[in-house]
Amino acid sequence: MTKKWLPIESNPDVLNAYLRNLGVPIPKVEFCDVYGLDPTLLLFVPRPVRAMILLYPITPEIDAADAKTGEMQAAEIKAFMAENDVFFSKQTVENACGTMALLHAVMNNLDAVGDVRKDSPIDFLKREGLHVNPEERALLIESDPNLDEAHMGASAEGVTTNQPLNANIDLHFTCFVHTKNQCVELDGRKQSPLLHGVCMDNEQFVSVTAEAIQAKISLNKESFRFNIIALVDKSS
Repeated sequence: MTKKWLPIESNPDVLNAYLRNLGVPIPKVEFCDVYGLDPTLLLFVPRPVRAMILLYPITPEIDAADAKTGEMQAAEIKAFMAENDVFFSKQTVENACGTMALLHAVMNNLDAVGDVRKDSPIDFLKREGLHVNPEERALLIESDPNLDEAHMGASAEGVTTNQPLNANIDLHFTCFVHTKNQCVELDGRKQSPLLHGVCMDNEQFVSVTAEAIQAKISLNKESFRFNIIALVDKSS
């Protein structure tokens, strides 16, 4: 039987507390809301932006567009992953997409997030999960009791009441990171990452990510269930 967790809320306060519980007690980064993709609104997001996390409603149209992109990029993605140390994990726990998005954001920005507590879930992934394949990373995540406990705590936080464990959830988190001069989308439901464009600096990353997110929104224009959170450096 597939392991199943309660979903977590798309809420910066929830993710910031979760990051501390996962092993970064005094983070140098923080999650914040992104209020829109208009260039003027994006100026309100502190820089540098280390990652963006998107919550979106799953639809056949969005899944088909992502699958087509993955097929077209297959050779390029294979070469990119072979040449670069990108932390990408498959998702094997149902409703774990919020945790996966947070881990993808943090594990690809370890130099920026702050000191990691010994024997914490993030420390465990640093020691055991950096040099294995995405399927092996998924097993490490699924089998870590400390991560289980931390996720359970995060799922109980927020302003909304969680749904029953057996509820059918049609919302999903995905993560965009700036690594090796690329905007890379990391989603454990997919076979591999997706590349959204060359980004030579942080402003380009913000712009390219906004375009990639807008492309998903355009495939479901009637929905208001999109939400964007950024991982940024804390202001001094």
